[in-house]
Amino acid sequence: MKYIVVGTSHFGYEAVQTILKNQPEAEIHLYERGDTASFMG
Repeated sequence: MKYIVVGTSHFGYEAVQTILKNQPEAEIHLYERGDTASFMG
């Protein structure tokens, strides 16, 4: 299955981790507004 996650704040990070835990074969596209990803927003 394919997923799109917008934002790399805590929620985005946890969403990706949960998806990968439950569906290791998932295709995930992660988008962030700025040039760098920030775990703490």
